[in-house]
Amino acid sequence: MVTLNLTKDGAGGLGEPIAPAPTTGVPMKNLLQTVLTVVAVLGLAACATTIGRDYDQSKVAQFVPHQTTLDQVIAALGQPQERETESDGTTRLHYQFIVSKSSVTDYVPFAPVKANTDSKDSYLYFDKAGRYLRAENNQAAM
Repeated sequence: MVTLNLTKDGAGGLGEPIAPAPTTGVPMKNLLQTVLTVVAVLGLAACATTIGRDYDQSKVAQFVPHQTTLDQVIAALGQPQERETESDGTTRLHYQFIVSKSSVTDYVPFAPVKANTDSKDSYLYFDKAGRYLRAENNQAAM
């Protein structure tokens, strides 16, 4: 087998070697980066965002006005997301839990976006003595 080294002077000998022609297409490094980026985006697309801590909203119906205490409510539901004491001495506890899930189609141009959010809110009111008065519950599933 005979190997011929071409040079810029065309003599095949002592001149400067000719640089290899640039390759066309996508180099393997860029292709690998592209594939890894797509995999990462698809993985993140299935993530869920949460606000608050989950609680059993059905337990609220078991609380008895003027009998159940604030401490009993906290023992049953856990610590509230928000606790507010009014100037008249009454207290309001706010429990909230929101879950928002995304899907891969949320990131596809022109694909219909489907809201996928579940939420529940409970506001519980107590008198000055810390006795349960009433609750306002909201729940939404989309």
